[in-house]
Amino acid sequence: MLLAAEMAGGADGALLLTRDYAIDRKQFGRQIGSFQAVKHPLAEALMSIEQARSLTYAAAAELDHAKEASDVLPRMAKARASDAYFFIGHRAIQFHGGFGFTLDCDAHFFLKRAIWSRAALGAASHHRKHLAGELFGDSGIG
Repeated sequence: MLLAAEMAGGADGALLLTRDYAIDRKQFGRQIGSFQAVKHPLAEALMSIEQARSLTYAAAAELDHAKEASDVLPRMAKARASDAYFFIGHRAIQFHGGFGFTLDCDAHFFLKRAIWSRAALGAASHHRKHLAGELFGDSGIG
């Protein structure tokens, strides 16, 4: 659950970095943030980050209030945060272009951390497979 919280926060940082760059950078006489090809992935990233954050809050609340907390919400939070962080980390590099790989830009740090976090404590597919078995039982799904 703590890793999910870190990932949601890192994804938010990458989104803010990318948003600020999209506002500052101009191409063809316009801010690149005004193009749909930039706006739509950033909006999708925002939605993913909010989902990850909400699941992380729900998992923390369950852990705080339930006598016996299940591992469903922490697994959901980790899987969603993993996907969100990698998505925005990848888009940050893409939107920054070659500048995103330089030491003058932090975009590559977010992507590297997203890649490491994605594998730590089980990949999203591992958690989803476990969740499917726990939520749906042995109904032949899998």
